[in-house]
Amino acid sequence: MLDDFRGWSHVDDFCIDVAQPLLATHPAATLELLDRWSHSPNRWKRRASVVTFVRKVGESGTFTDTVLDFSERLAWDSEDLVRKGVGWALKDSLRGAPERVTEYVKSLRRRGAPAVVTLYAIRDLRGTARAAVLAVRPERS
Repeated sequence: MLDDFRGWSHVDDFCIDVAQPLLATHPAATLELLDRWSHSPNRWKRRASVVTFVRKVGESGTFTDTVLDFSERLAWDSEDLVRKGVGWALKDSLRGAPERVTEYVKSLRRRGAPAVVTLYAIRDLRGTARAAVLAVRPERS
């Protein structure tokens, strides 16, 4: 079905209305499918592989390891909408595992990840927590 999607809004609706309930009822099979999608040449499948972990799923902290794994794979994706999906998944996962996700976002900044990923990820951070992430600069090699 995702092969025929032509826009991010359809993908995001599918993730929230279909993939998230499947993840709740059939986690092993859904995670296997999402892992395959994260390697797909289809940008909508790659986006779906991370957007499935937004909102309450990300906030739960249950799938933080998976979000970080997929984010590592997709943070440098050639498609802007995939990178934005990574940032969104990280932002919502930050609520469920704040220390781990904050350290990961800092690591992304140190390694020169696209700003759209890290800025989306810290969108809800305020004050010194936000400043600490923004203070991280790419390492020079």
